[in-house]
Amino acid sequence: MQENQKIINGIPIAGQWQDYWRWLPSLYMTRGLPYVILMMTSMVFFNRMGMSNGAITLTTSWFFVPLIFRPLLGRIVIGYKSKRFWILLTEFIMALCLAGIAHTVTFSHWFTWSVTFLMIIAVSASLHDVAIERFYKKESKRRYRSAFFDSRAVFYLLSALAGLAIPITIAGNLEVINRTVRSSWAMVFWSLAALMFGLMVLQAILLPKKEVDVRLPIWSGLTRKWWSDVKSSVVIQPGYVASLCFLFCFLIPEGMFFRVSPLFLIDPGSNGGIALSPQELGLVQGTVGTFAFIAGCSIGTMLIRRDGLKRWLWVFVMGITLPKALFIYLSYYFVSTLSIINICVIIEQFGCGMGLTAYVIWLVHCTKNEHPTFTYSLATAITSFSMLISGWFIGLLQENIGYRHFFLLVFLLGIVCFISAYFIPVTEETGRQRLQQYKPDAV
Repeated sequence: MQENQKIINGIPIAGQWQDYWRWLPSLYMTRGLPYVILMMTSMVFFNRMGMSNGAITLTTSWFFVPLIFRPLLGRIVIGYKSKRFWILLTEFIMALCLAGIAHTVTFSHWFTWSVTFLMIIAVSASLHDVAIERFYKKESKRRYRSAFFDSRAVFYLLSALAGLAIPITIAGNLEVINRTVRSSWAMVFWSLAALMFGLMVLQAILLPKKEVDVRLPIWSGLTRKWWSDVKSSVVIQPGYVASLCFLFCFLIPEGMFFRVSPLFLIDPGSNGGIALSPQELGLVQGTVGTFAFIAGCSIGTMLIRRDGLKRWLWVFVMGITLPKALFIYLSYYFVSTLSIINICVIIEQFGCGMGLTAYVIWLVHCTKNEHPTFTYSLATAITSFSMLISGWFIGLLQENIGYRHFFLLVFLLGIVCFISAYFIPVTEETGRQRLQQYKPDAV
C-alpha cells in the first residue's frame, strides 16, 4: 500500500492530499485575517480618527482577552455542531461586524460601536481559530507533511497583505480623493466585509462536507480531566517553571514594540514620528515587512529542523532584540528616506520572524503530551495574557517619555529575552525531529 493512502472502514483511499490545495490556502488566509484587522489595521484606523497613542494601545489590548479564554471557547466548538459549521458561522459574524463598523463609522458614537464590533470579531476569531485547528487535524490524516505545514504558515502570514497593506493603502488614497477620513475608512471596512463574506462563500463551497463529527457535551467534565492530565504531565517535565516563565516573558518587549512601531511610522514629526502616509505605511509595514517576516520564519524553521533549536537559540534571540536599535536611530535622526526606512523594517521584521520561530518551536515542544491541542490552547492563553499585560498602558508610557526613550527602553528590556531563554532546558534534538503522528483530544 502506498504511504499516501488512508484506510477508512478497511478501504484504502489515496490522493487526499491533492484535494487540500483547493481549500487550505483560503482557509488559513481567512484564519489570520481577523487578527491582522484587530491588532494592526485597527490601530491605524484609530490613529487616523484622531485618538491618542495611550487610548489606542489600551483599547486594542482588550482584544487579547478572548484569546486568553481560548481553551474554554474550544469546548464550545467541540460540544456543539461540527467544525465546518463553526468556521462558516464565525466568518459570517465577522463579515457582519465589519459591515457594522463601516456603517457606524460616520456616527457620533462611532468609537463605542467600533469597539463593540471589534470585540465581537475577537471572540469570533477565537472560535474560528479553534474550529480551523481541529478541522485540519481531523482532515490531515493525523500525519505530518512538511509542505502543508509550511504552506499553512505562509498563507496565514500573507493575510497581512489582505488585512493591512491593501486596506490602509486604499484608505490613504481615498483620504486624498475624498478629503475626509471617516468616509474613506467606511469604504475600507465595507471592502473588508465583502472580502470576509466572499471567503465565507468560498469555504462553504470548498471545505469537505463529510466531516467526522464527534461531539463532546460541554458539561461532561472532560475539560476538568484534560486540565488535570495536563497539569500532571507538565509538572514532571524538567525545568517546567523555566518554560512557563519563557512563554510568559519572552515576548514582552516585542508586545511593547509592535503596538507602538506603526504609530511611530505614521505619526507626524510634531509628535516625534516620521510622518509616513497611509500608503507608505502599507508598503513598509504591510508589504515589505510582511515578506521579510515570512523569510525570517522560513529560514529559522529550516535551520532548526536541520540543526536543532539549541544551536541557533542565541542567534534567534539576538535577532528579535538587537534590530530594535534601528528604531532608536530612526527616532533620533527623523529619517525621511523611504529606502532607509524599508531597510530598517526589513532587518527588524526578519529578525523578529526568526525569534518568533524559536518561541513557537519551544511552545510546540512544551505541548507534546496526551492532549496536545488542549495543551497548545493553554500555552497560547499564556502568550495572549503576556501580550495583554505588555500593551495595556504602553501608549501612555510612550506619550510621557517620547518615542526615543521608548525604543531605548524596549531595546534594554531585550535582556528579559536572554534571561528567559537561558534557563529553558533546550537539548540538541529539540525541534530537529519532524512532528510525529498527531493524537487528537478525542474530537
